[in-house]
Amino acid sequence: MNNTTNIHDLKIGHCNIQGGLIGLSKSTQISDMIRMHNMDILSLNETNLNSSIATETLNIPANYNFIRNDRGTGSRGGCGLIISKKVAYADKVKPLEEIISQNIEAIWVKIKSSNYYICGFYRSTGFCKLDDFLDYFTECMNKLK
Repeated sequence: MNNTTNIHDLKIGHCNIQGGLIGLSKSTQISDMIRMHNMDILSLNETNLNSSIATETLNIPANYNFIRNDRGTGSRGGCGLIISKKVAYADKVKPLEEIISQNIEAIWVKIKSSNYYICGFYRSTGFCKLDDFLDYFTECMNKLK
């Protein structure tokens, strides 16, 4: 963290946007919500992005980074984190990078200078079995002990 953001004062939110970053109306509402609530981190699911959509073309507030995990197939699903540039974080979480599970859409960050991990995820009932999802999260929690 830098001096402007105290770990104990982090404001974190979550939103299922159902593809809202692509259209101007929803993405403007998301940007307004971030500003209105002075959020440091906003977790998003159902981003509905794919590799043909560049992050730079999305309507993300200028003082924020956006990291994402798109669904490999189709045009639905996916997750991402919009993170204030005031927050120091690592988006390559070593113990969790090794855990590969099909159909798990998750993105992890570690808040630097802390033991806090933030995970944004999306589990579609038709895409990921509940038992697979629970096994994945159990393995992640065991690795973070």
